[in-house]
Amino acid sequence: MAAAVLRQGPIIAIDRPANSNTTTTTTTNTTTNTTTNTTTNTTTTPLTTTSVSAGVKAGSDPEHDATPPELSDIDYFLTVLQLPDGRTEGQIEDDLVSKASALGISTAAVADKRITSSVESASTVYNARTFSMLSGGSTSTALTTHSSLFGPPTPDLSSARQSKDLSFAQYDRYLSIIDPHHNHPKFLKEPPPPDPTTQSIFSGKTNKRSLFSVKSGFKLRWRKKTPQPLEVLMTCVCCHADFRSSSSLHSIACGHTYCADCLRSLIHAAMADETSMPPRCCAQPLPGSVIRDLLSRDAQQEFLKAIIQYSTPWQARIFCPNPSCGEFIPPHYKLDPKYPFNVTCRKCNTRACLMCKRNAHPTGKDCPEDWELDQVLKMGDKAGWRRCYKCRNLVELVEGCTHMTCRCKAQFCYICGGVWDANIGCPNYCNGEEEMERRKREEQVQLAEYEAEKLVQEAAAAAASAERLEAEERTRNKDDFSNLAEMQQHEMERFLEFAEQGREHMRARYAEQKQAMVERHADQEEKMKEKHARTVSHLEDRQVAAEMDLRSTLEASERSVKIRLKHMEAYCDGLGRGGDPSSSSTSLPHRVVTERDLRELGQQYNIRDGMERSHQAKINVMRDRQAKRMEELMDRQETEYEKFLDRCRDELEGLAAQAAHDEETFAGTFAARKAKLVRRWELAIEILRKELESHDGVKYAPIPTPTWPEEKTAESPSTE
Repeated sequence: MAAAVLRQGPIIAIDRPANSNTTTTTTTNTTTNTTTNTTTNTTTTPLTTTSVSAGVKAGSDPEHDATPPELSDIDYFLTVLQLPDGRTEGQIEDDLVSKASALGISTAAVADKRITSSVESASTVYNARTFSMLSGGSTSTALTTHSSLFGPPTPDLSSARQSKDLSFAQYDRYLSIIDPHHNHPKFLKEPPPPDPTTQSIFSGKTNKRSLFSVKSGFKLRWRKKTPQPLEVLMTCVCCHADFRSSSSLHSIACGHTYCADCLRSLIHAAMADETSMPPRCCAQPLPGSVIRDLLSRDAQQEFLKAIIQYSTPWQARIFCPNPSCGEFIPPHYKLDPKYPFNVTCRKCNTRACLMCKRNAHPTGKDCPEDWELDQVLKMGDKAGWRRCYKCRNLVELVEGCTHMTCRCKAQFCYICGGVWDANIGCPNYCNGEEEMERRKREEQVQLAEYEAEKLVQEAAAAAASAERLEAEERTRNKDDFSNLAEMQQHEMERFLEFAEQGREHMRARYAEQKQAMVERHADQEEKMKEKHARTVSHLEDRQVAAEMDLRSTLEASERSVKIRLKHMEAYCDGLGRGGDPSSSSTSLPHRVVTERDLRELGQQYNIRDGMERSHQAKINVMRDRQAKRMEELMDRQETEYEKFLDRCRDELEGLAAQAAHDEETFAGTFAARKAKLVRRWELAIEILRKELESHDGVKYAPIPTPTWPEEKTAESPSTE
């Protein structure tokens, strides 16, 4: 029956046809929230949803890849869990939890609680104790530092002889204890009132003023009417009530103002709730002077009692054990010589034990919750131990005497524990011999009971061990547990294979993405270099053409200057008139060469002589401009190339970061899947154990889950 039930469970492998190809269109799943069209072949490889080349195409933009394709839930369900179509991991967990609840297995959700069980869990007894026990490796009889008898040191809020009426100095000490670095003012200084008088016409001026200006000032002051004072309303920050008089409000250190009723409510709330003590505003406690002025005499005493109670560590607080009283008993610094381990309530005079904090025990009887003293007495032949009332250490009795002396020089009676008096001895006048005999008999009875209890516990432990061994033997001989362990082992192997293939697929995908990106960057770099070379060549061609045009222009200018100079020389020399001078003088007037003509001729000579230098200078200027333009072009190209390299580097770094992020997501996802898988295994083992126990009527031991490879690696050094 159990095997038939388990065949319907989630960890049983489902046989599928060898050549069955299942085409599934998945909707949004529970963990990755992605929509994928998958074609799954269950017999070849778990990762058939996306090829490496498809992964490169899909992962070319890392910023838009929210979920790696290797984390597809459909592939995981079909390959590792081998679930039928339409079944999800959550449905399997719900089925297991409902089946466990039907069998009476107390469990929370599978994803939140780890299932643990054992054969002897029903017979396990847990002993919770208030006080610390003696450590196994220590022989000291002193209380350990973890004992509840010794809490943190109680602040000294009262003197050795505490008066009946308390004072607010204790409140100031309490404030200094909870916040030693904060300066708590005992009273608040009122801000100085503004000066109602206006400034004199002579004040604040050091310069000389005329008599006319002084008279004008007096006239203006006489004409000015006295303004009527405005009525200012002050508001309480708590109840938002308006008050006409500032005396009705109280200003505190943070600058806020409260009315008396709101401050009293704040103080009473702090008295009722320890977390609100001391009463504060803006994290600053109220001064004691303000609290004293607001509260009545009785309310002040109640407030100071609350201060003493909250100043006492919670493990050292003692309340009156009388049900009709329940008053807090402040710490006493002067012990009662007759009852040093008791304190007395001031309200009803009920005595309480300092150790167990309940009703006081009879004289001479140890507190039953003094576990350390009890353990010392049970060690055997250790009778005659008492606890010192002063230092709380255990003291051994000297044979034949009830007078005990501790290492701290405290003296007390062995029988009743009272403080020993040098004159009268025991304050309770104990009979030493009879009491010693009675105590010895009681200690012998207690020792016998302890030995009997120890034998019973050893017998119970032996029976539980035998029962556990029998249950383990029955579990080893049961085929259902062997089949379940084998199925879980196969599921673990499928899980590891699926995870390894997914990891390799992811690495191959990112390797191809990186290779494609590097090739794309190389192609872009080559194209950029070709573009830059063409731009430089085009600029050089234009510069050469511009220089050729400039030279042509300069040559034309040189020819023009030479032609002009030739005509001017001919004019000045009389050339080009034609005929002899006698015939020409009769027909045309005689040409006169003036000084101006000669000066212009000289200027023209100067232009001709400096023409070559001027033309070369213009060519040099053009060449400098062309070189500067070429340099600017090279700088722009260099900047563009550096930006391109930075962009390529950023893309590679982004791809590496995306790969690292995807690997981290992959590891986290498979760690969560592994944890869920282990919890389902444990729950399935517990369900099978319960079913077989109810069917066969005998106990079975739980089998361990399969051991993962990393756990084996971690265990191998320790075993060696």
